[in-house]
Amino acid sequence: MNSQPEPRLIFFSALAANANIFVPQKLAFPQLVVPSWPVPASQESLAAYCDRIAEQYGTEEPCILGGASFGGIVALHVAQLVKPKAVILMGSIRSPHELPKAVRGCRRLKPFLFMLPIRSLQLFFMPFAKHRLRCLPAVYGFSRYFVQANPRVIQWSLARVLDWDVAPQLDCPVFHIHGDRDWILPMRYTRPTKIVAGGSHLLTLSHPNVVNDFIREVILQAG
Repeated sequence: MNSQPEPRLIFFSALAANANIFVPQKLAFPQLVVPSWPVPASQESLAAYCDRIAEQYGTEEPCILGGASFGGIVALHVAQLVKPKAVILMGSIRSPHELPKAVRGCRRLKPFLFMLPIRSLQLFFMPFAKHRLRCLPAVYGFSRYFVQANPRVIQWSLARVLDWDVAPQLDCPVFHIHGDRDWILPMRYTRPTKIVAGGSHLLTLSHPNVVNDFIREVILQAG
């Protein structure tokens, strides 16, 4: 019988989400930690932000980092400092070259992000976050977390996505699960380890059992 303890799991939530997107994973993996997003300085770089996270959540214990969407990008950068056993991407991407063409085309608009009416958009999406729209999981899930997110974190994160230009080089393996109906980060731009048929952007909620099985496989492979 294997008496070796399972590695600690540290997962980062999506850009407009909180720890609740990992509730099914938290139930399955008691060792899972989901850090809350620190409020960034206005012009703080992605590297500096991830340095702060690594200092707070870095550990000498064996760990596996993971993230959903923008959280996966953060996990990749934190992995350069924490040196985990593996990184798990859930509806995320490995490189800025895998961003959708529409996003890459908006890079020149980054100086105008401060004009984006985040709070007004949150008010607009509030009706879509009602329980009666659970029959539309992709719309309901996105809206629910978007309206609860810190506008400052959203604006900063969008800027960091637009100026992201270097993919982290890691010594550990990267495992990637992605839905074939992801409309935010379309699968055609990336090459995941596992494709989830009918999976949307928030895989951890729409297909929790598939994601949990994938995590278990990663834990076994990472040793």
